Amino acid sequence: MDLALLYDVLDVPEENGPGHLLFAARKQHYTLPYLVLSVLAREGAPMSEAARGELARAQRRADHYRAVLARVAAEVPVRVLKGPLLAACYPEGVLRPQGDLDLVTADEPELWQVVRLLLAERPEHVGVSVLGAPERHVVVTLSRPAEDPLLDPELRYEVATAALVGDHGAVPIRAAMPTNAPTANLLALAEERFQRPFHPRDALDIHRLGSGSVPSLPGLVAAATEYHLAPELRELLKYAGGLVPLGVLAPLAEALATAEAAERGRRAAVPAAGPLPRDTAAALADGRPLYGLPLRRAEGRGDWTRARIHRFGGEALLLTPVGDYLMVTGETVSRERHAAALDELGRIAEVPA
Repeated sequence: MDLALLYDVLDVPEENGPGHLLFAARKQHYTLPYLVLSVLAREGAPMSEAARGELARAQRRADHYRAVLARVAAEVPVRVLKGPLLAACYPEGVLRPQGDLDLVTADEPELWQVVRLLLAERPEHVGVSVLGAPERHVVVTLSRPAEDPLLDPELRYEVATAALVGDHGAVPIRAAMPTNAPTANLLALAEERFQRPFHPRDALDIHRLGSGSVPSLPGLVAAATEYHLAPELRELLKYAGGLVPLGVLAPLAEALATAEAAERGRRAAVPAAGPLPRDTAAALADGRPLYGLPLRRAEGRGDWTRARIHRFGGEALLLTPVGDYLMVTGETVSRERHAAALDELGRIAEVPA
């Protein structure tokens, strides 16, 4: 992992210099400049006070995530996805970009234990989503401003009862990850394709994973098959292979060809999901993803271990150990729906438990 590799990955002529390299990194992903700055510092490139300050804040950000993970893991048995695991694959002194901290718990009671611990970080926003039926899964996202809110992205912590949520269609929710870290990292990176196109940070992660030891090719193919990710993993490897050396992962794309074809055939045979029900309660029963519009923070629910759903009309409130939410399917909510939710919340608060 050196400057020459970064110039190639970001398609910047080396003669253009580090300023252009950093500019290209900022365009690709908001955390990628941290990696570029750390490699510049590692290779002794001249750096301004502003650049050194940005790198120092990025290092403190990474240290903060590690400290939070250690504090939470000391209390609750969590699994961590990507960030810290991938950072361990990078050379000493190179800062692997990390936007947030992703944690997975075994069940919902443990999820709320973790969320309560993370409230010590004084988040400004606590978002809750639910998905899946008949088994319900919960995702909680907490965020707060970074050390320098004007220059740096917010700090985010995501806690979920499912490691991989799929495409809300033919690819199902998969609650647990493989215990082997390289395999789990590969699958988690491939799963990102359901959210966005791959970008150079993904290629660099694959490059680092390919520089270490991984399970056998048949083992990786079996894992990709079991987790329904052969098409996405093969796409990721082909994309990364056009930018970086793949090391021991070089033969994997070809080895996945049969598994990819089988998975695409399986998905094609799954009946397409119908239109999203306009009735929120019906969408909840159908297992569609629903997002919580915050209504109020909650106090005095230290004995709650699960969220509770309260249906009224075609709507649903999610009453959680940390706050109450109106469940919605999209980003826009009318003033009338919001007011009706607050009225219903006030009404049920007056009813004896």
